[in-house]
Amino acid sequence: MSSFNFSDYASIKNGSYKKLVKAHYKMQKETATDKTDKKEKPVKTQKLDNTDKSGLTKMKSQADELKTSAKAFEKDDLWKQKNGTYDMDKIASAVKSFANEYNDVIDQSAKVSSKDVSMQTGFMKSLSKTMSNSLSKIGVTIGDDGKMSVDENTLKNANAKDVKAMFSGKYSYVSQIGEKASAISSAAARGAGTYSSDGSWSSTLSGMFNDWV
Repeated sequence: MSSFNFSDYASIKNGSYKKLVKAHYKMQKETATDKTDKKEKPVKTQKLDNTDKSGLTKMKSQADELKTSAKAFEKDDLWKQKNGTYDMDKIASAVKSFANEYNDVIDQSAKVSSKDVSMQTGFMKSLSKTMSNSLSKIGVTIGDDGKMSVDENTLKNANAKDVKAMFSGKYSYVSQIGEKASAISSAAARGAGTYSSDGSWSSTLSGMFNDWV
């Protein structure tokens, strides 16, 4: 009984001790909750770009193919004459290939979300519309949708000099389209984060740049 504390006994008996214990645990619970609330919540990753990357990659590829088709008209053997005449079958085949690549670029440009690509494609379509009268004379028609169609029979029977004027030479129609195709390719590359084959710009470098900024 010497260790018995009548003061503690009195506190237990009148309920004061119970109130003290409840207050103690309540304080501990609030402290624990407060610490939980103060824990750093994971930061939501911001979406840097909602552009269709695969679509832009394909856009670049098709623009490059159009550029290649345009450059095909620079080959001397395409315009080599035999007995004073051009090989119109060979030229018509090159024009049809060019038209197909041109239309693929128009189609793909509508599938990607890039103002830069849209603007450059618009320039290309505007150029074709401006030249539509001259093109129609040699069997190449520009439709209301901006796409190109080729009347092979009309093309083969057109004045060879008119055809050559449109599809050969530094300042010809096809040369200017080649330049527009190059611009579309660059625009698509910028949007996709992959610039050119020499590695001057890539998605990896783009990501590193964003981290640095």
